Amino acid sequence: TKADRQDNAEVEIARCSRGQYFGELALVTNKPRAASAYAIGDVKCLVIDIQAFERLLGPCKEIMKRNIAHYEEQLVALFGSSVDLRD
Repeated sequence: TKADRQDNAEVEIARCSRGQYFGELALVTNKPRAASAYAIGDVKCLVIDIQAFERLLGPCKEIMKRNIAHYEEQLVALFGSSVDLRD
């Protein structure tokens, strides 16, 4: 996944391998995604909407919300600032 810095340069923030996921932050916070994902090679990717996400993960969503501070730390490390990820 890649995110844009304030100078519009893309920065690689993660490389996912089989079984990993991305995009959960937008589903947990109900805010627009902060990064884009690009495939290198052939990929099978599951796409779910927020209703399916909440139905499948239910109580786990609250656990994920507790990790928002960690996501903010990563944004500060990458970009020198963060967006407000809390509700």
